[in-house]
Amino acid sequence: MKNTIEKKIELGRPVISPVLVPVIHRATPNCINETFMVNGTPYKVTALSFGEPFGVVVVEDVDNLSVSSIGPQLASHPLFPLGANIVFAPVLENNCAKARVWQKNTGEVPFTPQACGAAATALMMLHKIMINTVKVYMGGSPYTVEWDKDSNNMTVPI
Repeated sequence: MKNTIEKKIELGRPVISPVLVPVIHRATPNCINETFMVNGTPYKVTALSFGEPFGVVVVEDVDNLSVSSIGPQLASHPLFPLGANIVFAPVLENNCAKARVWQKNTGEVPFTPQACGAAATALMMLHKIMINTVKVYMGGSPYTVEWDKDSNNMTVPI
């Protein structure tokens, strides 16, 4: 049996104010599930930041999504003046989600703590997951994100 040590990473409070993310958005106080057009296709984006901008897009099937073609277009979308990392996440059963991330300067990566936290936070904000603990699968591993509304505490098995 493999021994694991659980390590918690404190991400802090998610920033959702458009001017602080930053994201160009003037319709409501926060950019939650707003339409971003890419080549005539609408994508519903929730913008937030954990020190760097993220756009989270809830999708049905992340496994068959062309992250390498959609990710860079959303990451450099004019509504993100500094660019953003883009997380694609479907909700699974039992308060679980799966996520893939396109990092604006790197491309697709299997996992970042911030992307995992962004996926969980957006799904909770959108009421797709109704509790404050979400298991997010990234890069084939599960990560548990807890949100007490003051901070995101992510348990990362190493």
